[in-house]
Amino acid sequence: MSETKEQKYANTMKRLGIYDPAFDSTIHQLAILEREQARTRKAWKKSAEGSEEPAMLDRLYAVILQQDKQILTLRESLGLTPKALKRFRAEFGTPVEDEPDEKPKNALELLREKRRAG
Repeated sequence: MSETKEQKYANTMKRLGIYDPAFDSTIHQLAILEREQARTRKAWKKSAEGSEEPAMLDRLYAVILQQDKQILTLRESLGLTPKALKRFRAEFGTPVEDEPDEKPKNALELLREKRRAG
């Protein structure tokens, strides 16, 4: 059996190192809202039967936009956007220094290395 949306979000958060069981109810809310949005989009597209595209002025389109905002808010509260992840883990997105103790080489050292290699 495949993973539920809730399990996928929890596993993603575990991989990111930000999961806590306290998030389970918010994860569940997010999954429900995404399922509802999928149904709303399907109904919106169905309302356009006979025309080429669903109308942007349709009342369902406004509902979809509102659901988008709510989904984004829930994702941010769970740390599932880059900006929110940075809040959860301060080191996220900062450049990693390869060798912080090594001093930059001067011209003489670079020239010696070039001669040895050549």
